[in-house]
Amino acid sequence: MNRKSIFVVFALFLCAANVGCVSRAIREGAGAVRGASGQVVELQAPSSLAHYRGLTIESITVAEGLSVPSDIVTLVRQGYADAAKDLVLTPGGSPALSVSGEIIHYETGGTVSKAIGPLQEVIVRTQLIDAGSKQFLGEANLVGRSKALTSGGAHNLAEGAGKALAKWLRDSGVKKDDG
Repeated sequence: MNRKSIFVVFALFLCAANVGCVSRAIREGAGAVRGASGQVVELQAPSSLAHYRGLTIESITVAEGLSVPSDIVTLVRQGYADAAKDLVLTPGGSPALSVSGEIIHYETGGTVSKAIGPLQEVIVRTQLIDAGSKQFLGEANLVGRSKALTSGGAHNLAEGAGKALAKWLRDSGVKKDDG
């Protein structure tokens, strides 16, 4: 291999190495602006929820033996309450949906983070129930996930779970509040 070829290979290596740094910087910047993301993994889809106008948040629990921050339950409840703000659901509206859930997974890093970069997530198995009839309507795992250090932590992860709840409700027919 001549010097020119070695130089070209070395230059390509440097460019490839910098792409990782640049993409990480972009991801961190986006994480600071958007916060954690919310994803829905539906276990049982509800029928249309378009006629509901109220939302009550019932119990949020933590799976036995799961290590979580002491304020995560309060933060998830707040994230769920915030999820309804842009929808036509109000605390006193009728008919009302009742939401409850159990935090079944909480991850703040570990081996995956060391291998591919920061990854934090909370998974809340969430049930929707008709508040009046107590009829079970649907169930989903709502995931708050952060792939950036700037959007991590319990507060942002709970907010991401709230975003997932809002998405699930919208996808199930709950309208956005236009007023």
